[in-house]
Amino acid sequence: MIWVDDKQVKVEHFPDGTQRISIPGVREIAPFAATILWKYDDESELSTLIYITRHLKNECQINSYLTMPYLPNARMDRIHESTECFTLRAFADVINWLGFVEVTVLDVHSDVSAALIDRIKIDSAQRFIEGALEEMNATPQDTVLYFPDAGAAKRYSGMVPGMKYCYGIKHRDWDTGKITGLHVETDGLDLTGKRILMIDDIIAYGGSMAYGASELKKMGVSDIYAYASHTENSVLDREHGTLIYLLENDVVTRLFTTDSLFRGNHEKITVFPYR
Repeated sequence: MIWVDDKQVKVEHFPDGTQRISIPGVREIAPFAATILWKYDDESELSTLIYITRHLKNECQINSYLTMPYLPNARMDRIHESTECFTLRAFADVINWLGFVEVTVLDVHSDVSAALIDRIKIDSAQRFIEGALEEMNATPQDTVLYFPDAGAAKRYSGMVPGMKYCYGIKHRDWDTGKITGLHVETDGLDLTGKRILMIDDIIAYGGSMAYGASELKKMGVSDIYAYASHTENSVLDREHGTLIYLLENDVVTRLFTTDSLFRGNHEKITVFPYR
């Protein structure tokens, strides 16, 4: 879904599949600058973004700011062999070519993503994490943060001063990318009876969090909650998903996320509006 200055762009299709795009209120846009908000649904929206941005520039002499909470292709931030396509770099090339005044992204997946996009501004997840802790009625005495790896611990721990934390050390099959096991590094912290908020940037099926939750339960924690800045709709897939199973069986009490990517609905998922 794409908005220009808070008005949703209307996209229809001709019989051949090409787009017929209407920008409501285009004549009311402030002189010389517009703000485009793109909440990603699928890759076809990239072409819509191109058409909108070029129209504003060529026909209306309007430069644009892009707010893109979820950065597509961020997982493909490196290639291992020449047959793989470096889609993140190609995506960044397109965004840079469009010449936005500024590009705002929420909780970007990797430093590579930030380095490839010109004039990028990283929007912190701090307010959403604080919102999750508030919903939990969490205190530093009864709640511990859990991060899926040391990198996430470094990224997020400073957002909640005074809150203790632990993190996971994952074991993977590097041929398949699948997690085969996990160790929770506590640095001597006793987790018995503690409430946990697991924090990560993105969830697809929730495998990393499911492994973490299972190990944390073995360590005697009480309630487990989860937060992810970006949650794919696949989290609701009962056939392939793992976190949904833990939610529906009360191993994990609640998942908090934003609407940057998630369009689903579930009684145990709280969705914070990005804006």
